[in-house]
Amino acid sequence: MKSMRSVVGLLSLAGLLALAACGSGGGEAKNPPPQAQGMAQEVKVDMGDYFYEPSQLTIKAGQVHFVLTNVGKTAHRFAITGNGVKVSSRNVGAGREGTLDVELAPGTYKMGCTLGDHEARGSVGQIVVQ
Repeated sequence: MKSMRSVVGLLSLAGLLALAACGSGGGEAKNPPPQAQGMAQEVKVDMGDYFYEPSQLTIKAGQVHFVLTNVGKTAHRFAITGNGVKVSSRNVGAGREGTLDVELAPGTYKMGCTLGDHEARGSVGQIVVQ
């Protein structure tokens, strides 16, 4: 009898989990999966003492996921300005990796490191968005 209750309990739990996975049904999804929204393009940038590699980027308009690798010996930051956009990554320590997600419209943008005098020393570049 005890094993029968265990089986019934497990079946009931499985049924509840299946219903929960199906959602409430009816209507369109409010947050479609990323595939339906279009995946962000990934762009890799190395940040060094005192440069970006590549320093000139040409990318498509839309959501961009920057992967930032600090190959230098000091902390760096990745900032994008222009066309009404002013965003920056957090500081990325030496040997570490960071990211920055941003929506970019067609146009030309400046990328630069806003820490200290890093831009003046060469941590600058350009992004052309088509």
